[in-house]
Amino acid sequence: MSINLSRSPLGFFSGSTCRMSMFSLTLLFIEFRVLRRTSVHCT
Repeated sequence: MSINLSRSPLGFFSGSTCRMSMFSLTLLFIEFRVLRRTSVHCT
């Protein structure tokens, strides 16, 4: 793992960034669904 990281830090960084963006997108989607559900319940 350390050898791969030291050999191509750019690839590791881009991969982690893509993973983080996907994670944040999933969180946003879940939050949107929860908000929609609560708003429907409120009405």
